[in-house]
Amino acid sequence: MNKSNSWNSERPIRSIDAPTIMVVINRAWHEGDDDAAVFEATRGNWRIGQVSRARAKYVLGIAGGIVRGAYRVDSWHPSTLPDEEKRWGFDGVPAVELGVVGTSVKRLAPPRGASNPVRLFLDGVPEAASVDVSELAAQLNAEPLARIMFGQRELFHSNLLAWFFDALPDIADRVFQPLAVPGDAEGRSVDRERQNIDLVFCWPGYASLVIENKVFSLPDLGQLDRYMEKVAQWKGAAPELCVLSMIAPEVEFRDVMGERVPFTRNGWRHLSYDGLADRLDEALEGAGDAYEVETMRRYSRVVRLVSALIDSTVVQGPESDEPAWLGHNELAPIASSQTRSALHKMRAFRLAALLNESLPTGADASDAGVSHGKPLVTWNAWIDREGHRICAGWQLQDGQFRRFLITPHILGTSVEKKAERIAFARRHPELFSFETLDVVLGKPGAQVGPARTDSGFGSFGSDFIYKYVKADTLTVSQLIRASAFVVQDILGQTDHESPRS
Repeated sequence: MNKSNSWNSERPIRSIDAPTIMVVINRAWHEGDDDAAVFEATRGNWRIGQVSRARAKYVLGIAGGIVRGAYRVDSWHPSTLPDEEKRWGFDGVPAVELGVVGTSVKRLAPPRGASNPVRLFLDGVPEAASVDVSELAAQLNAEPLARIMFGQRELFHSNLLAWFFDALPDIADRVFQPLAVPGDAEGRSVDRERQNIDLVFCWPGYASLVIENKVFSLPDLGQLDRYMEKVAQWKGAAPELCVLSMIAPEVEFRDVMGERVPFTRNGWRHLSYDGLADRLDEALEGAGDAYEVETMRRYSRVVRLVSALIDSTVVQGPESDEPAWLGHNELAPIASSQTRSALHKMRAFRLAALLNESLPTGADASDAGVSHGKPLVTWNAWIDREGHRICAGWQLQDGQFRRFLITPHILGTSVEKKAERIAFARRHPELFSFETLDVVLGKPGAQVGPARTDSGFGSFGSDFIYKYVKADTLTVSQLIRASAFVVQDILGQTDHESPRS
């Protein structure tokens, strides 16, 4: 598994208990800018009133929804540039004490296209993690379009955007045509599932715009490469490629018509669903209240609600005391079990990505998924015992922190095989020990289960055997420490070679 941090690339900003101003510096900021360049882009000049200037202690420079610079204000000065009589700049120093550079301010900073790039937080910046997930879930569940989306996900979004392209051509062109490049197409059209590609938009005088969309998953670079091979065979000018996703992949910024634009490593432009909602809202402004227009306004709202729920799965950091799992009651208002499961699965992958950051070099990566309808995160390594290669590790699922073995040499579900597997496990109690680990888990003296089996072991499938302690209140920081404990306990006996590779 890739140890990429893309799952947690946008950790939300922590609260700031002081008057703060956010300014959007998208046009002035460039990837790779040094501290001096970021400060120059942030310091001004801005339309900020006297009272706000007098109160503000901090100014944050925002680009792409991310804090690029944070500064403590020393003083303000009027702009000396022509036509900027009412604009002000500031002098200050880096506010390293805030620790917010690199964090996300989605839904806090002004959106793309906003007429005013300044947002005031004179009572302080709220804790992004304090969002009421259950309220977001209830609002989403009340949206008719969301009910249609629940069962279709990417298919729903692609179909609706294709309908939008046909039903409101002028507005749709304002949303999507700026993403296209000059080419040789002769007509305006939209294709669905052309060679399995979600959307292909065409305009006269432009190259085709190819859009692949992902809602509850990261863009798959391998899949995008395969699509690139397909479109390379198309006649005419090379299409412009765009991946639309809720979760940002790893990107690099390129200059496009004087604007810094994110691209995947293999050349697909990235457009976030929040960015799509911004474009929709901007294009729909003043468009009246026709059914088609209102449908797209409601769609923009659904997109923002889904995006906010997905953001709620972001892990705050390795020292966070937030619960490891989302509360099941928080997502209960969502009628779709598939959507609830997808959000829990996303949380599991974000936990795994965070855990991977703390693993020693050369260690196998943590993994995540859903099993029997329950999210899980797990880590394991291959070790030698009694001349056999076995897999030892830990797993968190359904309120249990497990230590387990996988025994490929004892494979089967018969009574005899189960007894043989239990006997093998009993000869290696160190691989199931919770001594000291129970304290790390915040459960000193916890009973080791399962208590209801005669053997004291639980099992799954034909080769998985485990013991556990209850961990239904486990926090992120406790999970990080527990993982480190087990990894350290096992790695000394591991060469990381899997017999299944």
